[in-house]
Amino acid sequence: MTSAGDDLELGRLARLHLSAARATLEHWRTADAFEVERGLLRKFNATYSLVAHSMAQVAASLALYDHHLTYAARVNVRVALEHALAAQWIVHTNDGEDEVIGSMNRIHRNMVRDLRKGGTVIPPQMQTDLHHPPGEPQVHILNISDWFDGGTGAIYGLHRQLSGAVHVSLATLTTYLEWRGERETPALRPDGLRGSDPEQFLALGWSAVLAMSAIERLRSGQPYLAKIYKIGDDHELVPDLRRAESAP
Repeated sequence: MTSAGDDLELGRLARLHLSAARATLEHWRTADAFEVERGLLRKFNATYSLVAHSMAQVAASLALYDHHLTYAARVNVRVALEHALAAQWIVHTNDGEDEVIGSMNRIHRNMVRDLRKGGTVIPPQMQTDLHHPPGEPQVHILNISDWFDGGTGAIYGLHRQLSGAVHVSLATLTTYLEWRGERETPALRPDGLRGSDPEQFLALGWSAVLAMSAIERLRSGQPYLAKIYKIGDDHELVPDLRRAESAP
């Protein structure tokens, strides 16, 4: 049970983190076109799509909040966080883009093999690409999380907490049903349990700031990086995982 003071603080942080998401999304939609130095083009090409998808999920989450579908937005927030962390990995590691792209290739090949097993006719030119090259680099979200927070589990724990909305889970069951005891019929909640979700709002705001600081680090001259750092600092979020020693 939380105290009234705790509830007020959680409410304050939730509003702050939502505000960070909105401010960062506004920057994403209005900033100048990118200019990137030639030596960073490969990192940029690998990072841009991750950031664009992360910010699309931020926008989708905010739209769901406007319709009071907070729990449903957890799915989008989880995707936003995962892609933002991958973008940070590319930016802050040597050849991190090779590992992320290698992981993408492996997932794609596994999917194509499953389709073939299910009876889908795979074009001959794709058949030759179904075997994993020996030593192909790859990385998983757990590895990324552990690398950034020193293996404390704080970042991955936040990611896992959002997974209940993705998979069949007790979290989903209790969101849409209100248990009233053994002798009472549960109440149905068509839109889910309403109210603030501080951890989800933390992940949303943090995903937006991390995604944007990653891509702005690659822009020639980094003219907007200080602005993104300020959004993070003003909203009590670590804006760049190179500066982080643990979770936000």
